[in-house]
Amino acid sequence: MTATRTESLAAIRTERAAVLDFLGTLTDAEWARPSAAAGWTVQDVVTHMTGVIRAAITPAALQLVFSRAVERTNDRVVAESRTRTPQQTLRDFETWSARGITGLRLFTAPGVSRIPLRIGELGWYPLHIFPALYIFDWHTHLRHDLAPALDRPTPPTDDTRMRAIVTWLMTLLEHSHRDQLSWLTAPIALTFTGPGAATWTIEPGPKLRVVPTTAAAPAAHIHTAATDFPAWSTTRRAWKDCDITIEGDTALATRFLDSIDLV
Repeated sequence: MTATRTESLAAIRTERAAVLDFLGTLTDAEWARPSAAAGWTVQDVVTHMTGVIRAAITPAALQLVFSRAVERTNDRVVAESRTRTPQQTLRDFETWSARGITGLRLFTAPGVSRIPLRIGELGWYPLHIFPALYIFDWHTHLRHDLAPALDRPTPPTDDTRMRAIVTWLMTLLEHSHRDQLSWLTAPIALTFTGPGAATWTIEPGPKLRVVPTTAAAPAAHIHTAATDFPAWSTTRRAWKDCDITIEGDTALATRFLDSIDLV
């Protein structure tokens, strides 16, 4: 089951509140500590989170549209903001995240939501998927790059946010991994458990398809917690270190898992 527009817009407001609650408790020393994102401090990560949503509603979007390396573009945006104080960075996120959510409501309205927008080398995506993209970005940075680095408890999540995150990541997989998975010759099912539970199928072919259904006879069936998926699919954690089970063709599933590295 994919996340709907209404669900995603509600979920991004919930996630914004979670981020602001977390950031509001940080000391200046914690803002300056290294995050779990290589080369970035806690403040750098928040600067990035702000920059991504700011690009949704300003000409800064052109940097991502025409970028040939999205991650290098992100590094440049962060470097340009390192003179700002933690308090300014927090206000920036509070301001631009609110404006960005308002913009997303307009961009995902009926009649425009299917218009495609390019994200650098990652391909073209319909506007209706962008709320899920931002939920993924904030949710993942908060739980995998900030909280662990600060020895803070992992903030809770819910089914709606995880469903949006899974929807975005599976869409990203289809659009960005056609070359990496060109070797695939049989369908693979991927079942997510817990919050965000769903089953998706990766269908091989000249144009890779990733669909929210179960194949009639997948060659391999992978089971994983949806909450673990953002960590191992972005290689923040090795998939072998997560609670993943495989049914069917183990060699095929292993090669598939080794091929996944989502931005």
